Amino acid sequence: MAALRRLRQCHPSGLAISNLHTSSRASAKQHYKMLVLGGGSGGITMGARMKRMMGADNVAVVEPSEMHYYQPIWTLVGAGAKTVASSGRTTGSVMPSGVKWVKSSVQEINPDTNTVRTDDGTEISYEYLIVALGLQLHYEKIKGLPEGFKHPKIGSNYSVQTVEKTWKALQDFKEGNAVFSFPNTPVKCAGAPQKIMYLSDAYLRKTGKRAKANIVYNTSLPVLFGIKKYADSLWDIVKRR
Repeated sequence: MAALRRLRQCHPSGLAISNLHTSSRASAKQHYKMLVLGGGSGGITMGARMKRMMGADNVAVVEPSEMHYYQPIWTLVGAGAKTVASSGRTTGSVMPSGVKWVKSSVQEINPDTNTVRTDDGTEISYEYLIVALGLQLHYEKIKGLPEGFKHPKIGSNYSVQTVEKTWKALQDFKEGNAVFSFPNTPVKCAGAPQKIMYLSDAYLRKTGKRAKANIVYNTSLPVLFGIKKYADSLWDIVKRR
């Protein structure tokens, strides 16, 4: 926040900011004062903010996808409270007006020359860079999981391709184990596995199936949640339920 305030203050005179990497303009096909990598929620938000600070002509967002998804909704999709359609918009409809949309993937970032190379070989130079590329899913790193998704009772709320399977499996649940897992790798939302567990618990109670369900939360962490204050409260909820 402090860096953004200083950026706003220095913009009219073009002064350098010590804690944001800058250098002389490199030779490139395209140049922008602010280059944002990623057109997800973070990238679009920052693109709009930079537009207000610098003007639309000075800002570009690099994003290859034609569809933009607000992924936090997918937990609710998995619980039947929202639809997949409600989470999606065309990228063009959410891109800040006037801001350049570069429809490519990032292949290389060169901070020494203040340049980014895209998958079609285009080189873009920048004065300031915001990286909001998010995470890529690698389900294949979990042995058996890609094949497991063919089973009707296995789903994942982290992907638009698999989130509806969670809701279908919950609706079809009759009795047995309901297993929710938290992996030992970086994930898009650390609270998501617990949120769908609590929502599933509520659904099973509402439909009269809770007595026949054994809810299991498998986590790679030594605690229920990484922040003790919240972990203590969540543990109380788990014990009550």
